[in-house]
Amino acid sequence: MLVLSVGLIGSGTMGAAMASRLLDRDFQVTVWNRSGVPPELVERGARVAEGPHGVFADGLAVSMLAHDAALEQVFGEELLPALPEGSVHISMATIDPLTAESMAALHERHGVGFVAAPVLGRSPLAAAGQLTVLCSGEAAALERAQPVFDALGKRTWRFGETAEEVGNSLRVKVATNYLIIHALEAMGESIAVLEQSGIDTSRFVEVLGDSLFPGVVYATYGAMIAEERYLPPGFTATLGLKDLNLALAAAERAGLTLPTGGVLTEVFEQAIAAGLGESDWSAIAQVTRASLDNGVQS
Repeated sequence: MLVLSVGLIGSGTMGAAMASRLLDRDFQVTVWNRSGVPPELVERGARVAEGPHGVFADGLAVSMLAHDAALEQVFGEELLPALPEGSVHISMATIDPLTAESMAALHERHGVGFVAAPVLGRSPLAAAGQLTVLCSGEAAALERAQPVFDALGKRTWRFGETAEEVGNSLRVKVATNYLIIHALEAMGESIAVLEQSGIDTSRFVEVLGDSLFPGVVYATYGAMIAEERYLPPGFTATLGLKDLNLALAAAERAGLTLPTGGVLTEVFEQAIAAGLGESDWSAIAQVTRASLDNGVQS
C-alpha cells in the first residue's frame, strides 16, 4: 500500500483535528507548531519537525495558521529558499485574498507551489473528514493536494486553476463567513427576545432546524446561543472579528458599502471588551442579552 506523507504547520484546535484525521487515513504526518505539538498527536505516530522546513521533507505540507501575519512570518524569504524545489504548500486558513496572491508570487519565485484551500466546518468535522474544501491555485499543485482534500473533506470545490485565480477560494470563504456572522447575530437577537417571554428557546432552535433552516449553522450555533455554551470555542470571537474585517475590506475593494458591517463590528468589539474574545464567536449573542438586561451581562 502506498503511504502518503504530508507535513502540517500549526496544530491548534483545527490543525490538530486535521492531523488526527490524516493519521486515521494512514498518512505519514510530520508536524511543527510554534508553541509545541500536542502530545496526543505524537502518541498516535506523528513526527515532530525541528522547524517549519522539516515538514516539507517529502515536498507537501499544509499550514493552518491563525491569521495573515502568522503566515507571512513563517513563510518568508528565509524559509522558502530552503524548501525542496517543486514542493507544494497548502494554506488552509482564512486569510486575505491579497495575502494569498502575494504569497503565491513569493512561493513561485522559489519554485514552490501555493494552494489556497480554506474550509467550511469546525474541528469535529475535520476529525471526521467531513469538511467542505474550497480551493484555488495552479492545476498541477491542486492535483498534488487532492489526496489531502479527499482525506479531510466530503467535497472539494475548485474556484480557479491558475496562479492568477489563487485568491478566489478565499473570496468565497470570506463571503460565506460574512453570512454566518449575520446568522449568529440574527439568532442571538431572536433568542434574546423570546427569552423575555419565557419561551423555551431550545425548542425554537429545533423548529428552525426542522423547517426553514436545516443545516449545521442554525442547529449548532443556535443550541450554543440558547444554552449560553461558548466554551470550548470552535472559532473564537477574536478570529470572528478578523474575518469580519476581511469581508469589509473585500467590499471596499469592490467599491461597495455593506450597511450592516458597522453594526456587526460594534457587536464584536463589545463582546471582546466584555471578556468574550476567546469564547466561541457565537458569544456575540451576549451583547444583545446584555442590552435587554439593562447592560448587565447574563
